[in-house]
Amino acid sequence: MDPTPPPQNPGQPPAGGGQPQGGYPPPGGYPPPQGGYPPPPGGYPGYQPYPGQSGLPPGSGGTSTPAIIGFILSIFGIVLISIILCIVALTQIPKRGQRGKGLAIAGLVISGLWVVLGGLIVIGLIASNSEPDRDASGQVTTTVNTRPDKLRVGDCITGVEEGVVKDIKVQPCDQPNGGKVFAIFELPAGEWPGLAAVQAAAEKGCTDRFKALKQIPDKPSNVFFLHPNETAWSRGDRGTTCLLIPK
Repeated sequence: MDPTPPPQNPGQPPAGGGQPQGGYPPPGGYPPPQGGYPPPPGGYPGYQPYPGQSGLPPGSGGTSTPAIIGFILSIFGIVLISIILCIVALTQIPKRGQRGKGLAIAGLVISGLWVVLGGLIVIGLIASNSEPDRDASGQVTTTVNTRPDKLRVGDCITGVEEGVVKDIKVQPCDQPNGGKVFAIFELPAGEWPGLAAVQAAAEKGCTDRFKALKQIPDKPSNVFFLHPNETAWSRGDRGTTCLLIPK
């Protein structure tokens, strides 16, 4: 009679494989069945979409309304509201799976261009409205753009063109210049007499004043005059500036 085989150690699989009869499971648990365990319903717990993503397909939420409105407002120069809406759109678009990122970016770019343009206009207005620097005797010491009504008798300019003159460049008279102010006077007050009448009065006033000076120019020159237009006249501007411009 064969001896009874010794009992197997608890937790050890029986010879030839299979699961042990009784006892404890082997260290680490039983091996998974062929193909692994199926995932629990709904996926593995604890897994979230990647940070910053909504889990929605891009474009499934339609086009962002703030992006559309912000882009339209940027075209018309309503910069402050446009910038706010475009920033809001860029924040919402990835969360809601919307389209319109390009519109929002374009709105910000256009708004930025409006800001730059506005800054240049302000700088230009400040420069054109600035009072020329003068020494103790009243002579201009730096070259600068200024309004015609800032000119004084004796000021020298770089030149002047016919037409509407909104600003004029004045400079020190010791530099080669394109003209010099020899008289300034006011036209008679009253209703706007018409452009032809204003031009005739300005020309006669400047010509008479130049003759009264009895000065001979150093080089052949023409008498030139700056007079108010109808808009300036409506604001009470009657000033006329007379210049001697070299030919």
